[in-house]
Amino acid sequence: MARKICRYISAPIRNSILLLLVLLSSPLSAQDTLRVELGDTVKIELPKKKDKEKRIYYGVAVGADLVGLGMKVAGVEWSFMEVMARVNLKDKFFPIFEMGLGEADHEGNDLDYRFKLRAPYFRGGMDYNINKKHNGNRLFVGVRYGFSVFNYDLTSPTPLTDPVWNVSQPFNHESLRGTAHWAEIVFGLETRLWKIIRLGWDIRGKFRMAQTTGEVGPPWLIPGFGKNDTSGWGGTFRVMVEL
Repeated sequence: MARKICRYISAPIRNSILLLLVLLSSPLSAQDTLRVELGDTVKIELPKKKDKEKRIYYGVAVGADLVGLGMKVAGVEWSFMEVMARVNLKDKFFPIFEMGLGEADHEGNDLDYRFKLRAPYFRGGMDYNINKKHNGNRLFVGVRYGFSVFNYDLTSPTPLTDPVWNVSQPFNHESLRGTAHWAEIVFGLETRLWKIIRLGWDIRGKFRMAQTTGEVGPPWLIPGFGKNDTSGWGGTFRVMVEL
């Protein structure tokens, strides 16, 4: 009889002690819940840990464009050697900075002249990852603002003849100063190649906003933009290291 009484008394006491220990060890907020089922079998559901807030900063990446390097090695008459750096925010927003060196050595077909240029250019902007799955692959849309301040040469091996006075004068104009500003719309893909190594490629629609040129004539090429026109297309193929 004493043993039965002890058994019936010990279960409530045991449950009360367990409940007290849980309350002391697990402070609850107004939104937390605690469920305890009393009886011979004690079942306790502890409050679930809240998911950690998503971090904002996911790292940085640096890279270089392989298209410009290939054009340089192939001896094409113009090329852009370009590097970039960007920040990863929430794996969605990617502020980016691009800079490069534009080179050109072009001989005109219609007119007997030669155009030479070697100057830097800069771009800044933002990419947005529209891929909702965080699986290492990214699908980008973005915008850029670009500008360049440069000097270029316009020369001719033969003198130009004035059609009115029939007088020949040398055509040799060096260090003509020019500036250009443009905007770009970017669409691109990116994937993880190996650990921190990534590959990415994009196509760009480019729109010239403003330019200044030398008195003799406009440049044949704008560094970072391409052949001098009101609009154009371009692209990059990059290898990147993401830290």
